[in-house]
Amino acid sequence: MFESSRWRRLRVAVVVLMSASVVAVSAQNSARVFGVITDRSGQPVAGATVTLEFAGGLTRNYEVTTNEAGEYLQIGLARGPYTLTATLEGVGVNRVGIDLVVGQEREQNLMLLTVEEIYRDSLSGAERAAFDARNATTDAFEQGLAAARAGELEAAAGHLRNALEATPDCAECQRNLGIVYGRMEAYAEAEAAFRAALALDPENAETYDGLAEIYNAQRRFDDAAEASAAAARLSGGGGGDDPTAVFDQGLIFWNAGRLDEARQQFERTLQLDPEHGEAHYWLGMANLNGGQMAEAAAEFRIYLDREPNGRFAATATGILSSIQP
Repeated sequence: MFESSRWRRLRVAVVVLMSASVVAVSAQNSARVFGVITDRSGQPVAGATVTLEFAGGLTRNYEVTTNEAGEYLQIGLARGPYTLTATLEGVGVNRVGIDLVVGQEREQNLMLLTVEEIYRDSLSGAERAAFDARNATTDAFEQGLAAARAGELEAAAGHLRNALEATPDCAECQRNLGIVYGRMEAYAEAEAAFRAALALDPENAETYDGLAEIYNAQRRFDDAAEASAAAARLSGGGGGDDPTAVFDQGLIFWNAGRLDEARQQFERTLQLDPEHGEAHYWLGMANLNGGQMAEAAAEFRIYLDREPNGRFAATATGILSSIQP
């Protein structure tokens, strides 16, 4: 028996209504989560991965990616506990636990944090202050070293003083401040910084090397010899493998008029550290003193190539102009 067209239309309408009812019931029985993912400055993060992991004993994981506005939306979630994680490589991560009920529309915004920021947020007030001080010291110390390498000595000294304000017991900060002051020819300040470094770390050979260098520059040869001997002792008996200690010993010999021994020390320095600019300068001076003009000129040229703005650059340039044909 054939159905009438009117009956067919009525039956289709009933099916459509039943389907709509199923969808409505399904929507009422599920939950949805939406929100915005931002960075530490509050800017939206596009392309972040948002994962919802069901924590109710069944394996149900959902994953969605944020749009250009940092927004995400996940629908069709069963009621129960979830762990919501947002992450983007190079930006940060954050995680929160949520508990959904039937038909809920849950807004959950998250700020992405670095691992360091998450760790900091977990600290007590006193621990956080110490953590911030260490970070401030590290940042200022690295800025100081960068400025020193660029020849910006006043800026380098300022950064290192800032590092010491944050962490007064930083021996390495004091030692590098001494080096910078020495390059500035502020010898009293350099000596004070090196002495402060030794008070914090009395067994540091490099600090004694720094003292020996500034004493040599001031022609305080007895003090330089004493500091150099301490550096040699602390660096392993004699300092034969420490280019700085060997170079300082060469300066001591030079200032004492023991020029052949000085030459040997400068040559040994360059064997240990071929990039040591000032050893080339002093070897040039030794050759010049011995009447070996061609060899002296070669050493001065190497020094100027290594340290075009070094403290002996003007002297080396003047000598070269007078001895070169």
